[in-house]
Amino acid sequence: MSGYAIVLASRELSRVQAVSTIASVAAASDVPVQIFATMDGLLPFQTETVESGDFDVGPVGAKMLEADGAEMPLFYEQFAQAKAIGDIELYACEMAMDLLETDLDDYVDVFDDTLGVSGFLNRARDKQVVFV
Repeated sequence: MSGYAIVLASRELSRVQAVSTIASVAAASDVPVQIFATMDGLLPFQTETVESGDFDVGPVGAKMLEADGAEMPLFYEQFAQAKAIGDIELYACEMAMDLLETDLDDYVDVFDDTLGVSGFLNRARDKQVVFV
């Protein structure tokens, strides 16, 4: 195994935040990570959602939103920071984007590209796959 491939299918803020934290720690540890945002996992990345702060939150997510940004950067900021220091690739699911009638311009600028499931699994073939 050479790194992790994370399939992010949840829109829940605490899960998306957990994926960004795991990816950031992996990047800082020189462990390659590929993230595939699919189904509802794409929704938190929409620019409109980020700008409005209208995330799907539970108790932990609510506390994250109340925290000072310096204490807890939100997932999209954390992904951007991690990409600057390590080997992280983020992909948006083409099928989900087709269903939502969106393109990469509708999302915050953290994605490297779009991929289908087979393209992602092909890239992830030598990695441990984790589903969130």
